[in-house]
Amino acid sequence: MDFLKKAYNLMPVLRESIARPVSGIPEGRIMRDGDSFMLDFGTHVVGYVTLAVNVEKPGGDTADSPLAVEFKFFENLCEDRSEVYTGGMSRSWFQVQTVFADNPYAPIELPRRYAFRYVRITFPANTSYAVSYRDCFVRAVTSADESNVAPLPQNTDPLLKKIDSIALLTLKNCMQTVFEDGPKRDRRLWLGDLYLQAKANYCTFKNNDLVLRCLCLFAGLPHADGCLSSAVFQEPVLRGQNWILHDYALFFVGTLADYYRATGRDDVVKELWPVAFRQTEIAYGAFENEGLKAPVNMYFVDWCPGLDKSCAALGILVSMLRDALYLAKIAGTKAQADTLAREIENVSGALAAAYDPSEKIFRTPEGQLSVHSQMWAVLAGVLQPSENASVMRETLRRKDLVRPVTPYAMHFLTEALIRSGLKDEAFDLIKDYWGAMAAKGFDCFPEVFVPENPDASPYGSVAMNSYCHAWSCTPTYFIRTFGI
Repeated sequence: MDFLKKAYNLMPVLRESIARPVSGIPEGRIMRDGDSFMLDFGTHVVGYVTLAVNVEKPGGDTADSPLAVEFKFFENLCEDRSEVYTGGMSRSWFQVQTVFADNPYAPIELPRRYAFRYVRITFPANTSYAVSYRDCFVRAVTSADESNVAPLPQNTDPLLKKIDSIALLTLKNCMQTVFEDGPKRDRRLWLGDLYLQAKANYCTFKNNDLVLRCLCLFAGLPHADGCLSSAVFQEPVLRGQNWILHDYALFFVGTLADYYRATGRDDVVKELWPVAFRQTEIAYGAFENEGLKAPVNMYFVDWCPGLDKSCAALGILVSMLRDALYLAKIAGTKAQADTLAREIENVSGALAAAYDPSEKIFRTPEGQLSVHSQMWAVLAGVLQPSENASVMRETLRRKDLVRPVTPYAMHFLTEALIRSGLKDEAFDLIKDYWGAMAAKGFDCFPEVFVPENPDASPYGSVAMNSYCHAWSCTPTYFIRTFGI
């Protein structure tokens, strides 16, 4: 199977719409020599910007030099701190562009795609002429079809409606030619993000071909040993990222299982099954080599500083082995199904050994207590249902656990609560956590959110954080799947 050719044939057509600013328009203002203004488009947009100005030349003479225009785009106004950024990630992710227009009378069309709500426009050059604002608009793009999204029932909690609308915009703006992690940064396809985006897509935009395209891109770009990259670059050339994360590679299995549940396409399962099974072989092989202890440096889990990932990694491995067993039965591979069943038993035993029944909690070998250990142990299903509920109640009660810092990790906590039969607690969590983001005025849900630490960032500055990030979109999945 030529997976890359299949992915190419599934390239989506981007839908376009025009967006214009709602405030900040400098009506009638004459500008030159460092003058600037900031436009507010009223909501987060992703697309291509056009600016048009009027040339103001005394005596009616024509402009005699290029017009310099500096654009600075912000998803969130905190990105204005970029001038003092000292983090390790490249400054080139900041959305800044200077244009020299030889013909200032013609509209200036920026060729690069930007993701933003605000744009500051400055005229830095000392030209002999001035300019005034004529027009600015964005040709917004997405592969999401909003007509497929069903309205929520009228009696839906107003806060959940608000959270759902923000989640929908987050997913929509990340749906481009692939499911991007963020349209500002990194603008690429990550397997962990895809796993969550696909769940939200099935109950909203229903662009199932885009999910299949992404699966085929990963399947067509494996490492030499068959392990999948954690991410795929489309530019400057199509390639897989060098990083290998076992949890992300395993989420290929989970994404394929969810795709089958949504579409019933066993032909796709049979085509992609060898790729999926290979991820389980590699991850389980590393587990065995570590002596029944997960190789935790190969798992992401969360950005949380100091997190001991050992229990969470085992939980992820068991969860994805269970999805692999489900797929093996569809693909008709009994020998592989038998192998997976044995592996599930072995890894489940290693994880269950970390359970302290007296405290109803999982401890890592070093004794660390974290939300991550509890939620992934529950999702792995190594305890009885009643015990799972006790673990999750204890997780919510205790204040001494290492806590998640990303909406990505909070998704799995929410899922674990629902899996444990604690649906009310799950929806309280959605309203408390994602609702806090809504209360702060976020247009889309961000990459990192710690309510008690607004400056939290894995990059050394909140200016580098992504403020429309795919792994944050799943409240719409929970609301539409379990709330109505």
